[in-house]
Amino acid sequence: MSEIDPRWPLLTVDVELTNICGQNCLFCPREAITRPQGVMSYALFEKLIRQLAAAGSRVIFCGMGNPLLHPDIAEIGRLCRSLPLNYGLTVQAPALDAAGLEKIARLQPAFIEVSFPAVDESEFAVIFPGQKMADSLSGLHNLIRQRGSNRGITINAVMTAGSKVSDSQIKEFWASHGLSCRVHPCHSRGGNLEKAELLLAKPRPVKACGLFATHSFIIWEGNLLACCHDLENSTVISDLNSTLLLEAAARKVAILQSGSMPFKICQSCDEPAAGRPIPDRPFPASIKARSRFLKKLNC
Repeated sequence: MSEIDPRWPLLTVDVELTNICGQNCLFCPREAITRPQGVMSYALFEKLIRQLAAAGSRVIFCGMGNPLLHPDIAEIGRLCRSLPLNYGLTVQAPALDAAGLEKIARLQPAFIEVSFPAVDESEFAVIFPGQKMADSLSGLHNLIRQRGSNRGITINAVMTAGSKVSDSQIKEFWASHGLSCRVHPCHSRGGNLEKAELLLAKPRPVKACGLFATHSFIIWEGNLLACCHDLENSTVISDLNSTLLLEAAARKVAILQSGSMPFKICQSCDEPAAGRPIPDRPFPASIKARSRFLKKLNC
């Protein structure tokens, strides 16, 4: 394997502002989470986000909670806008209510990924118990009106083993609403989602993870984990309270260069993105070049 620039693992970075969530989604293995619940301190966030801006990272606020529940969301938005930073948000469709839209307006993300896993009303009701698809659709269109256009809004959908609608039908549905959509096969979230009747992705051992090579996940406490599906803090690469981000990224590169992923979670992985190619080229120098590379990865 050729030498990898330590900036590659910071190409895209998930920052978990909190792992607290009010949703009860069918796909979420919240019952398996053993690490503590909480919110990232503003002081830690500021320390990290300045380093991420300097590294040229594309930052997504997501994780095992609803980022809009962070109490300092307006201050976070102001700081991000003051930096040369491409930042966005992943949010579940039912969170697009009046309160959620107000917080999104305060955050002002450049892009928003909306988790809207089903376009069949009965499937939607199963995935989001107690929620109506029509209400989430209304919230989505209110979001578009609030932002003045659909620019920067992408739908993330999920195909399960029992999906009533095909991949092409899902994409056609969202195209009729003027929105692009990525459809993902349902996987077990690192073996934590024990609902075999839903799963489409097939597990396999991963020796060189393309997701690990081009993406990083920082939890609210400040640990850089090897995998976003680690619910136990068992794959800590570095504690970013005391380690610089580029030093931590260099540790990820050293693991890749060793030729073997040393984590138990990698031995039976069904995360589709793990199959991304390992970077074999210089790190893209400009935001446009990084965006082109991400489009090729369907990110």
